[in-house]
Amino acid sequence: MKFSYQFFRDSYFPIIPLTIIKNNKKINTSAVVDSGAAISIFNSRVTTPIELDIESGEKHIFQGASAKLIGYIHKVRMVIGGSEIECEVAFSDELSTSFNLLGRQGVFDNFRVCFDGKTVEFAPR
Repeated sequence: MKFSYQFFRDSYFPIIPLTIIKNNKKINTSAVVDSGAAISIFNSRVTTPIELDIESGEKHIFQGASAKLIGYIHKVRMVIGGSEIECEVAFSDELSTSFNLLGRQGVFDNFRVCFDGKTVEFAPR
């Protein structure tokens, strides 16, 4: 599966569409593929349609290059380009980036991910 970079605020980013499934409910969203993020972190707004109580997850404090945030980790199913995987995602009210972040844990374990500056490709392992 190959995804073209998306233009956002004067730059191109490896933003991909995906679906999160939890409690037999789905939400279509998108995330920037972030090879520097150990775990995926999504804004808590995406949990409303899937009726997920984020604070029922495992609380974790994340330290990034310039900020700290509290997130709650949940196991979810995720569909990327038609392939479904199970992975842990942290959901946070404090995520201040413009994008959800698709990190390595669970995702890079299931896919070989290649960036070329214009596209990002996911190949099953």
